[in-house]
Amino acid sequence: MDDRHRQNRAAALLSVASNAVQAVVKLAIGLLTGSVAVLSDAANSAGDLVASGIAFAGVRAAARPADEDHPYGHEKSENLAAAAEGALVLAAGAAVAVEAVRRLLEGGTAIARLDLAIAVMAGSALVNVVVAARLRRVARRTGSPAIEADAAHIGSDVFTSAGAAFGLALVAVTGWTPLDAIVALAIAGYVVFVGGRLAWRAVQVLMDRALPDDELATIAGVLDDFAGEDGVSFHALRGRRAGSKRHVDLHMVVPPETTVREGHALSGRVKSAVRRALPDTDVLIHLEDHSPRATPVSEEAGDRRRTTGP
Repeated sequence: MDDRHRQNRAAALLSVASNAVQAVVKLAIGLLTGSVAVLSDAANSAGDLVASGIAFAGVRAAARPADEDHPYGHEKSENLAAAAEGALVLAAGAAVAVEAVRRLLEGGTAIARLDLAIAVMAGSALVNVVVAARLRRVARRTGSPAIEADAAHIGSDVFTSAGAAFGLALVAVTGWTPLDAIVALAIAGYVVFVGGRLAWRAVQVLMDRALPDDELATIAGVLDDFAGEDGVSFHALRGRRAGSKRHVDLHMVVPPETTVREGHALSGRVKSAVRRALPDTDVLIHLEDHSPRATPVSEEAGDRRRTTGP
């Protein structure tokens, strides 16, 4: 296991531990106080626990090397984990919304020990700030979509817990208990939004969506340098992501007098340059004899940006 996978695994374990403790504490306080906002956040943390467990499983699976049945590796396990996490977040948000509406229709329920409920929600928000920041740092270093999704998920919990604390404080000030259910309903709406966004992004990668325009432009810039220095041209540039790894393929057009040895040596230099510009990139280059029909790759990248938009 390389250092990147070790960092992802440690971050996923931190998320599991944090969500487990928070789910237990919030459930106990929610039952003690009768606050639907606290209970809704406990349900959210329980969903977070399952989701972080899935993220951990995805990170472990992605670390496995390529084998006969999976010659391209197991990196998409992380995207599957991120999609499952998004679906679980959606389900948790829907469950919270149903309970909040039921409590609201009943006119609200008396809440005991508001001070304790507020303290737990505020403490949960602070814990999530620290954990989310740690996961974001790891995701930036490793490019892990599973850890990135977990960081975004836990980051959203900062707002749900802080919102619950604020709502309970308003209940304490006004004495109007339906505010508890109203805050829980707002939390549910935000949780559903976050879950939908996580699932959508993961599905796009599973469908082999093209790399972002800025990454394709970076690759095109590297290739244009070789075109100017070595008298070659490039076209048919494509790229996709699987987990934290990028897969890029392109055609390189060489002069007709170029030998096979020279062509492969040049393609090796191109691959190394692309990997320096974008680490964790697998590059496949198809060599072609010189053809006047070849289009510079920078023009193809520009055409793509004009036709597909931002």
